Amino acid sequence: MSRFAWIIAVAPLIVLALRLTVFDPNTRDLSCVTAQQAFEMQDFSSSLPSDVILLTGNQRIKHWSSSPKKIDDAQVLKRTVEGLTPELLNTCFPRLIGHYQPSRVLLFLDTLHASRDDSGALLASLDGIMEQRSVYGLRFDLWVIAPITSPRLSSTEREKISLLISEISEWSKQTLGTHWVGLDEVLEDHAEGTNPHYFWPDGNTLTQEGYQLITQRLITVSEERNKEFTGIVSP
Repeated sequence: MSRFAWIIAVAPLIVLALRLTVFDPNTRDLSCVTAQQAFEMQDFSSSLPSDVILLTGNQRIKHWSSSPKKIDDAQVLKRTVEGLTPELLNTCFPRLIGHYQPSRVLLFLDTLHASRDDSGALLASLDGIMEQRSVYGLRFDLWVIAPITSPRLSSTEREKISLLISEISEWSKQTLGTHWVGLDEVLEDHAEGTNPHYFWPDGNTLTQEGYQLITQRLITVSEERNKEFTGIVSP
């Protein structure tokens, strides 16, 4: 009887562990074929614009139900699939990025993915994307959107995210055609750092208000860069 009770007590823990590993879509190996099929289904939902900003990423994009329709005068095209990573975007570049011939790619880095994976592999993938941009004669700007230092992160994860941000920021300064965009400052509480008010109880998924702040941040950065390129300076 005691053994049976022990099995009942442990079973929920086993199920939880499986959900966080084997059954977690973020831990599966996603193939180019599967990602392509997912993108094609989204393509068929509407006609593709000629001038497009490609908004892509994994969980951060998946939960963004009210993503911007336009930035500047270009239409924003949101494309995502569970398990999508910068590595896969590099490996499957012709269909997942090149196919759209975007004028800009907004690549959001997921917080949990960035806190677990090797920064060297991520930088190699970003380099690969930029190399293929040249090979295919595309002229898009790659905006790498920083992972958010969400309230749920441990001190160790925060240190890793901070180091990653420093490395990719430096990489972007040295890589023509790229731009690094931080988000923490628009989600911060002046007294306590990242404001939990902008997150759901899981500490990572943004609320509608949080996404609105990100949208405004992207629009502001875009306007600032347009002024830099046109030589227009605010009074």
